[in-house]
Amino acid sequence: MEQEIIDKLMRMAIDNGKKSVSEDGKLSPKVGAAIFKDGQILGAAFRGQLSEGDHAEYTLFEKILKGADVSGATLFTTLEPCTHRNNHKPCSDWIIEKGIKHVFIGYLDPNPKIYNNGCKKLKDAGIEISYFPRILREEIIRDNSKFVEQFNANPNLNGTVTFDYTNNNGLYTIGNNELIFETKWSSAANSKIHAYNDPLTIKTIAIADGNTEINEIRDGSLYNSSSRTRLIGNGEILVLQNMNGYFAAIKIVDVKYKNGADTRHELSFNFQILDDKTSNFSK
Repeated sequence: MEQEIIDKLMRMAIDNGKKSVSEDGKLSPKVGAAIFKDGQILGAAFRGQLSEGDHAEYTLFEKILKGADVSGATLFTTLEPCTHRNNHKPCSDWIIEKGIKHVFIGYLDPNPKIYNNGCKKLKDAGIEISYFPRILREEIIRDNSKFVEQFNANPNLNGTVTFDYTNNNGLYTIGNNELIFETKWSSAANSKIHAYNDPLTIKTIAIADGNTEINEIRDGSLYNSSSRTRLIGNGEILVLQNMNGYFAAIKIVDVKYKNGADTRHELSFNFQILDDKTSNFSK
């Protein structure tokens, strides 16, 4: 497929996604989809286009193109296809059943309990997966900013986050699936913050004393993890183990405490999650 056609179909999916209709009282994603086969654009759809709550892919396959042979086609969708639905098969199942050969995806599901599961399912079925370029992905995420923000999460295995720790009961989730860490925080003062091991996904927390960078930690299991809470400040590093046995390290970058000097409560940290159940961050 020529790049010009790929660009056109990605733009078509994004523009359709902007038309999405959210269900009453729910923050739903804006999702658009378009499909191409044998040199022709067969159709496009968006979430809620014909019935409330219907996903874009389902609308495309079962309503707009119902009965059409789409086997061997290429699908463009702005959000990773779902793997669970209450009323009918999830979109990933429709894609597999319809014989789609190639799927272009705008961005992965921001829910860390779902993140990348749809892609894995399609890959396991032998479907080729490609992704929209970064500039288009950023546009899609801006269109879905409220939907993304509700998860208060970064499902990646490393990165930097900044959030208001007085919202969402102080919870912020990093990682995904077995590698998930639901961190919990509360106010202290003077560039300090309380961290807790209260969430069900967290087994232990400890301060990695004597380390100034995450990659200096050779064994995160060495540190004292006997307390449910730790008081930690700028430049210090927290080591966590989740209930599945994986380790994560969090370096506090900046703690803002709303008082005369700061205008808001805000926490920024860098994090790294190890995916091999070791506790050596220096590798």
